[in-house]
Amino acid sequence: MGLLDFLFGGNKRQTKAAQQPTPRPVSAGAISFHDKFVEIPSIGFFGQFSKSHSGEWVLCWSDSDEAGQRGGHRDSGKGRYVLYSAQQKAVVLQGKLERPNSGNVADNGNFSIEDWHFSSELSGTFYVFSSDGKQLTKKKFNANLYNSAISDSGRYAICQTANSPVGEDGNRLTAFDIEGNAQLFSIHPPTGWADKYRFEEGKSQIGVVINGIGTFHYDMQGQFVDSDRFGAARLESKRYDVALMAAEEILKAPGLNEQLAKAALDAATRACGNGADNDQGWKAVALKVQGLAHEFLQNNEKALAAFDQALAINPKIGVKRKADSLRKKLAT
Repeated sequence: MGLLDFLFGGNKRQTKAAQQPTPRPVSAGAISFHDKFVEIPSIGFFGQFSKSHSGEWVLCWSDSDEAGQRGGHRDSGKGRYVLYSAQQKAVVLQGKLERPNSGNVADNGNFSIEDWHFSSELSGTFYVFSSDGKQLTKKKFNANLYNSAISDSGRYAICQTANSPVGEDGNRLTAFDIEGNAQLFSIHPPTGWADKYRFEEGKSQIGVVINGIGTFHYDMQGQFVDSDRFGAARLESKRYDVALMAAEEILKAPGLNEQLAKAALDAATRACGNGADNDQGWKAVALKVQGLAHEFLQNNEKALAAFDQALAINPKIGVKRKADSLRKKLAT
């Protein structure tokens, strides 16, 4: 069966070259954590943070100018980021980017960070640096960055973009071999947006975690190795939106057969029980899917009833011609 590529999609002006992070004289001092934020008084820093799996490293970033008065969307005033060594109890590195966000740090001190850029146009740059400030990876996209991650070992990194109506950078999943200084792949993933990632270096695979569905894997060439399992998991998902999208895709795909049509019908029925009936928009989709399945299975009366109910909720649901055709067929 085919898989529905989730659609997400802009451009942004070219940004100035990023200021390279610079190693600082080791600066000892206290660091304190406040829920999702961190404070380092010795350098006047307050911002968000991420810890390495080992706890040895703390990567901190602040998407605001140095005065701390302008954060988020703006046209000037670079933000900063800081690498802190818990073992040394010291700041070992500081740097600036236009809008640093969503950092992650590995057990060897390599760290990734996203630059969301100034202005309102869609673009972002993904960086990986070593603990001594060397730039290991840099990739600019004509799309906003959606999320990113680095493996615990510091060998691999990955990032994903959001939608972009211009060019090919929207909804792109890009992986890097940091040690090999190479881009492994850059694809439009059939899994859509991931919620997080799992690096399985022993299997040479990268897993994308999708909440409420599961973890699915790509190899290091970007080949999706869990296609069948992903399709089945979507149909069986308790997320009614996911199940209905998968079911509708099946019913519109070439090679539809009785077994697949029944699976799609079952998924739509479960979706109603899982909450679709409480959302009028998705209830209409569920009825549409039921109608399409019944039509294929030649249950014409049930198909027409489902189409009519869907049209009563949403006249633009896209099944009026099918309903009219069935009505004429049943009248003869």
